[in-house]
Amino acid sequence: MNNQNMKLLFFDIDGTLITDDSEKYYPESTKEAIIKARAKGHKCFINTGRVYATVDDYIRQPGFDGFVCGCGTNIYADGKEILYVPYGREESVKIAELCRKYGYKGIFEHKNHVAFDGIIPGGEHRKILDYFIGMGVKVVDDIHSEDFVFDKLAVWHGAGNPNLDKFKQAVSTDFQCIIRSDSFMELVPHGYSKATGIKFLMDYYNVPIENVFVFGDSNNDLEMLKYVPNSIAMGVCSDEVAKVASYRTDTVENDGIYKAMKHFGVI
Repeated sequence: MNNQNMKLLFFDIDGTLITDDSEKYYPESTKEAIIKARAKGHKCFINTGRVYATVDDYIRQPGFDGFVCGCGTNIYADGKEILYVPYGREESVKIAELCRKYGYKGIFEHKNHVAFDGIIPGGEHRKILDYFIGMGVKVVDDIHSEDFVFDKLAVWHGAGNPNLDKFKQAVSTDFQCIIRSDSFMELVPHGYSKATGIKFLMDYYNVPIENVFVFGDSNNDLEMLKYVPNSIAMGVCSDEVAKVASYRTDTVENDGIYKAMKHFGVI
């Protein structure tokens, strides 16, 4: 079946659906827009760097048709898992030991849990870990545990770290590094991104690319914003995102998603 009239909409979470701060503000207008789009027969997906375990019920409130998680490594549609790209346990331990060697702080993300190496002190990574713990996500705190394995990871290496190039070279066989700031990056398996997740679902539903809309704000959204012509940057976004998006809407707090969906005639 050729779904020429169906639209596929993909939403990043942090900084797009909700504010990227401790408040995690989720506008009622955003939820209303998603509900209206689905009522018209369109399909709405979360497209996130988060793994499935860390997409909590708060985020799922309006109802979604599926999830592209872990930057395209794990996809769910219409209530079932349709793609999963696992990473080996032995390989996971080697990466974790490399982080330990260089003193980097990692949050190791698996579709069913998050893991870290021992006690993580204060800082942004600690806040994120506490957020996941607070939502009841299973936590593995020993990299040599039988349960230790991950699909992707986030690494805090510190600004100006002299070992960064060595680290990136060591992981380059399996992972691409997405620089999020001067002290933080995400590692995602080669060949996978938010854009590959979109392509997978376009083929799955047989929907043309002109019927696809994407919403994002940060550098791990760049691939999908470049890939899809109907690309929407939030009012607060990285400079790189602002350059590649075809349309820039208002901020999360000022009903940016609702306004953009009205602008494009989706609702």
